[in-house]
Amino acid sequence: MRNKNFKSALVMLFIVYSMAAYSQPVNQDRIGPPLDKAYDRVHIDDLKPLTYPYLRESDVFWEKRVWRVVDLREKINQPLYYPETPQGRWRSLMDVLWYAVLGGEITAYEYNTATDNFELLLPLTANQVEQNLSDSVMRKQQDPNDPNAFIDVKTLDEFEPTDVVRFLIKEDWIFDKQRSEMQVRILGICPQTPDILETGELSGYKNLFWLYFDEIRPILARSEVFNLHNSANRLSYDEFFLTRQFSSYITKEDNVYNRQIREYTLGIDALLESDRIKEELRNFEGELWVY
Repeated sequence: MRNKNFKSALVMLFIVYSMAAYSQPVNQDRIGPPLDKAYDRVHIDDLKPLTYPYLRESDVFWEKRVWRVVDLREKINQPLYYPETPQGRWRSLMDVLWYAVLGGEITAYEYNTATDNFELLLPLTANQVEQNLSDSVMRKQQDPNDPNAFIDVKTLDEFEPTDVVRFLIKEDWIFDKQRSEMQVRILGICPQTPDILETGELSGYKNLFWLYFDEIRPILARSEVFNLHNSANRLSYDEFFLTRQFSSYITKEDNVYNRQIREYTLGIDALLESDRIKEELRNFEGELWVY
């Protein structure tokens, strides 16, 4: 009798599991607009920036500010540059930032050679940013009064996000004695475009405007960056920056002369100076525990 009851319980359990398995919804029965994926992605709009650890002024044991350049032409940084044409939710970093500025979601601040202190920089309207980045170009067009003649006509070339090939980043490295750890806080990010002379030669890079990083983080958290290792686990731009998955080189550290590395050394020596500053930042925390 006991064996009979046990067998009946197993049969009932099998039936319940079978019903549960067959009752699961299947994607083939989905009714609605076509998707470019085998499943719905519904959580990307709910993503929020990762929370920084709480930091008090009294806990700051040591601090250094550095400025670094992220060159999008480096292979490791190419996920920030591509796609050149938006592919649904997948857009380049500058495309995300540019249309957020034009839409009034984030504020652009003027680039000032005298200071990059956000408390002193002037905010720009979307129209001001658009006008500042539009280039006046003289083009030859057919004269409406004489089909055989051509005249020079001044036209405006609109700014294209693909023109940005570098980003200047301003950040603070802070040792928190409460947690006994080094923390990095990005303060601002500035897109840069090549400055091309009329001869076609590269004379440097134009700094377009500053963006306050804490303000743009909610936008970055909702925007995907390509994951080279797993397409099902796309990172957000916020995660990409906070986990330091980019390559860069330092162009300046805070100093009494307020000068950049290129102002006191050039060529290979400038690269070595950049590496020296990187090494100091990397070794500082470890050297605190050497007895």
